[in-house]
This record gives sequence, C-alpha cells and structure tokens, in this order.
Amino acid sequence: MSLNPNAAGLAINWQCFGSNDLEKADYSRGVLERFTRRALNDWGDNVHVKTIANPRVIDNIVNPHYAKYFGGKYALNQNGDKQASILSHSHPDAFNKPVTYDRIVINHYHTKSREEYKIKRQRGGNSGRKEQYNEGQFNWLNRNEEFDDGILIYRDERAKVYQPPKPRSAEDLLKALEKNLSTDSYSGKMETFLTCRAVANYLKTKLKDNTQAKFYEEVALKAILKSFAGPVSTAERELFNRELPELLKLPYPVVEELRKLKTD
Repeated sequence: MSLNPNAAGLAINWQCFGSNDLEKADYSRGVLERFTRRALNDWGDNVHVKTIANPRVIDNIVNPHYAKYFGGKYALNQNGDKQASILSHSHPDAFNKPVTYDRIVINHYHTKSREEYKIKRQRGGNSGRKEQYNEGQFNWLNRNEEFDDGILIYRDERAKVYQPPKPRSAEDLLKALEKNLSTDSYSGKMETFLTCRAVANYLKTKLKDNTQAKFYEEVALKAILKSFAGPVSTAERELFNRELPELLKLPYPVVEELRKLKTD
C-alpha cells in the first residue's frame, strides 16, 4: 500500500461462518472454538467487506463497511489492486468482487447457535429494528459447507511470539518529532506534519517542562506552511482545512501566515 499514493484503506472480504448445527449456546467455550464451519470461499455474501482505513484521509464514514476519502483516494484489496466495487448496489464500496481470501479475511460469525440468534432477534440491530434479523436471514447465512479452524492455528502460533506493545515514552516521542521534522523536503508530507503537530500538542500536557514540545509544535506549523510552496493535492488541502480551526487557536507568529492561506 505504501507504494500507491492513492491508497487510503484495505478492503477485506468476509468469510461467513454458520452455526455448526448447534441449537444451544455453550458459553463454556469461545466463539472461535465453537464455530469452525463456514460458507465456500467465493459464496455470494462473502463479497461484503470491512475496511481498515487511514482516518486522516477520510471525508466521512458512510456505514460500518467503508468510508469515503478525500481527493480521489480509494481502498485496495489484499492484492494491492483497487477495490472492485459492485456498481449496481446502492452502496457499491461496501463490497469487493471477486472475493479475495488467500492472504487476509474477516471471519464473520453472524448466526452463531440458534439459541444465540434468537437472543439477537429479541435484541434487534444497532438501529433498534427487531425485524432486522429473521428466520429467513438465519437460514441464508447459516453456512456450514467447509471446515475452517485456521483462526485457531493462527491464534495459537501468534501467542507464542506476541509481545504487547510498550507505551512510547515522552523522550521517544520527542526523538520521533525531531526525526520527522528534520527535512528539506516538504511536498507530499502534509499528513506527517499535521501528525507531528498533534503529538507535540499532546506532549505539552504531559511534560513538566514543555519547552521542547512547544518548539516542535511551532516547527511543525512552519513545515505545514512550507508544504504550500509546492504542489498540494486535494486530499492534503482537505486535511489542512479540517485541522485549520484548531491551528488558528495557537499562539505562534506562523499562525498568522496560516490564516492567510484560509483567505487565499
């Protein structure tokens, strides 16, 4: 994705898992252990996707499946190709066809056991509509054609090597600011500089002596200004415009130059 300047998200196809023919809920075991049968890889509803997206280039979240991005950016599938949306659908970007599945998928446990689905029907969807879940939908999504315990194998192998990430210290963050703001190149780095500004602002509230944090915040603002000396993409300008109201509240001389960009 890093090689594609227009990449803004990763659209990951579903793999729908069924009830394993379980009528009752057995809460002594987890979902991953209980439901190990699913639809075939390219079954119809597996064209649905969930998306991992870069929040700084999102214009708006349309629904839980996908977002709209600034400046012509778009999501990719697992192969690095532009997401192949289903244009005939009312939300075409909520899908990717053909289904991709050999590198990354989202396991989708919609039905679980019949008892759990009954509880789900009584609860209703997140919009409060109880009719959202019905017997016909259970029968359609209750797919058990193929055995798949891959998630268990992955989980067990990952547990052997997983190390929880350590919180980054203030000193580490200051070093990262120094590294990212020590540059002679400003074109195409609007997102980096806006992120540096946000990190510096965060550090101002965490450090007893926040002199360095204030210094890097001002440097980041100057870098943002210098970005406009070269070509600025639509996405970068939208990023800037979204952050500008907060930037204009800051007490640095460079803010007046940023204010002029708003009026130009």
